[in-house]
Amino acid sequence: MTDGPELGFVNVVLAFLPILALMAAILALRWSAPKAGAVAWLIAAAAAFFFFGADVALLGIGSAKGLSLSLFVLSIVWTSVLLYNVIDQLGGITIIGSTMTRLAREPLTLALLVGWSFSGFMQGVSGFGVPVAVAAPLLIFAGFTPARAAAIVLVGHAWAVSFGSLGSSYYTIQLVTGIPGEQIGPRMALLFILPIVASGFAVAHIQGGMASARRGAPLILTAGAAMGFCTWLMAVIGAPQIASIVSGLVGCGAVWLLERKLALYRSAEPQPEAAPDMAGEDAASAAAEPKRASEGAGFHLAFLPYYLILLFSVLTQMPLIRDLGVGLQWGLDYPAAQTALGFQIESREDYARISLLRHPAPLILISLIVTYLVHIFKGRWRSGTGRSALRLTYSQCTPSSVGIAMMLMMALVMTDTGMTVLLGRTIASGAGWSFPLFSPYIGILGSFMTGSNTNSNVMFGALQLEAAAALGVNAVTIASVQSIGGSLGSAIAPAKVLVGTAVVGLSGQEGRVMRRAVPYCLGIALLVGVQALLLTRPWEAK
Repeated sequence: MTDGPELGFVNVVLAFLPILALMAAILALRWSAPKAGAVAWLIAAAAAFFFFGADVALLGIGSAKGLSLSLFVLSIVWTSVLLYNVIDQLGGITIIGSTMTRLAREPLTLALLVGWSFSGFMQGVSGFGVPVAVAAPLLIFAGFTPARAAAIVLVGHAWAVSFGSLGSSYYTIQLVTGIPGEQIGPRMALLFILPIVASGFAVAHIQGGMASARRGAPLILTAGAAMGFCTWLMAVIGAPQIASIVSGLVGCGAVWLLERKLALYRSAEPQPEAAPDMAGEDAASAAAEPKRASEGAGFHLAFLPYYLILLFSVLTQMPLIRDLGVGLQWGLDYPAAQTALGFQIESREDYARISLLRHPAPLILISLIVTYLVHIFKGRWRSGTGRSALRLTYSQCTPSSVGIAMMLMMALVMTDTGMTVLLGRTIASGAGWSFPLFSPYIGILGSFMTGSNTNSNVMFGALQLEAAAALGVNAVTIASVQSIGGSLGSAIAPAKVLVGTAVVGLSGQEGRVMRRAVPYCLGIALLVGVQALLLTRPWEAK
C-alpha cells in the first residue's frame, strides 16, 4: 500500500486538471455552474481511471459520496430559501427591512446597522445574494449612492457566510474534511472574531473614510466583540446553524443601543430635517403610538419563523431531545476500496448522516409549518403563497444545486483516488512554512470562481487538509481558515457583485463596485493568514 500517487510533474498536472478545467470554464468561457461542474467531474473521473488506478466501482463510490454530501447540504439550502420566499411573499421581508432602517439616526450608524449587522443576519437565514438584494436598496433609500451601498453590503455581509444559510458552508467543510463539529466549529468561530471586527471597520471606511473609522471605533469594537462571542457560543453549544443569525441580531441590538441610548455616535453634521419643538414632538409621538404598536406586531409576525428556528435549535441541544433523535437519522454506508496504485479508502458508515431532530432542514420545515398555522389562525395567509414560493425556490436553486452536486462528485472522486493528497503535498512543498499565510486566499479563489463559499469548501477543503498534514500543522485551524477565506471571497465573487449591481441599478458597472470591495477583502484575508500563521507556527513543525 502507498500513501498516494507518486509525486511527479506529470501526476501533479493530471491531478490539477479537473480544477484547472473548472476555473477555465467558469472564468474564461463563462459557462454555468452545472455545465462547468459536469465537465470537471468527467475529467476527474477520466484522469482517475486512466492514470490513478481507479476502476468503475471506485468511481461509483466516490460519485455516490458526492451525491450524499449534496443531499446533506442542499436540503439546508432549499429549505432556507423556501422559508425566505414564503416570508417575502407575505410581505415580511419588507417589514423587517424597514424596521431596521428606522433604528439608526445618521449615515455611519445606518451603514453599520444595515450593511454590517442586518446583512449578516439575512445571510444567516438565506444567502444566495439575498443579503445584497435586501440591504443595498435600504441604504440607497436612506441616501447612500448606489456604488457605495453595494460595496458596503458586499463587504459587510461576508463575515456571516460560513455559518450562514443555516450553516450550509460550515457543514460542507466539516463533512469534506471529516473533522468533528465540536472541534472545527469553536475553532472557526474564534478565528472569525478578527474578520468580524475588521469588516465593521471596512464598512465604516467605505461610508466615510478614516474619519468614520475612527469615530465608529468604540462601537465597532464593542458590537464586533459581542457578535464574535455569540458566534463562538453558538458553535460551542452545538448550534452553528444559527450562529450568523444570532450574531447578526446581537449586532443590530448593540449598534442601536450604543447609537440611540448612549448617544455616542451622532454625526456632528446637521440632520436632514430640523427637530420639532417639544410640544410638537410630544403630540406627534402620541399620535404615532397606535401605528408603532401595529408595526411592532407586524414585525414580530414577520419574524416568527426565525424566532421558531432559534427556539428549536436550542431545544434540540437538550439531552432529552438529543437522545430521542439518536434513532431518527439517515445515512448511507460505503465500503472500503483501493486503487491499483495502492491508495486505500476506508469504509464509511452513515456517511453525511441527516438527523431529523438536529439537521437544519427539518427544523426549518417545522418552523415553516408552524408559521403557516399561525398565519391561517390570524387570517393573514395569502392564497397562492406556497405555490409561488415553491416555484421561485425551484428557479433560484436548481442551477446552483446541480452545480454543487457535480462539484462534490468531482471533489470526492479526486479525494478517493489520491489526487487531492498529491496536490496537497505539492502545495505544502512549494509554500513551505508560509502556507498558513496564503491558506485563506485559496478559499477566496474558490468563492471567486464559483460565487459560493460552499463550493469553495468542496473544491479546496480536502486539499487544504492534505497540505496541513504534509506540513505537520494543525489541520483544524487550516480547514477553518479555508472556510473563512471562502466567506470573505463572497464579497468579490462576480456572481454576488452582479446581484449587487443589478439591485442598485448599476448593471454593467460591476468593475466599479468590485474595485471598491477587493482591497478590503484581500486585506482582511491577510489578517486571517497572519492569525493562522501565528497559531500553527509551521516553522516549528516536524
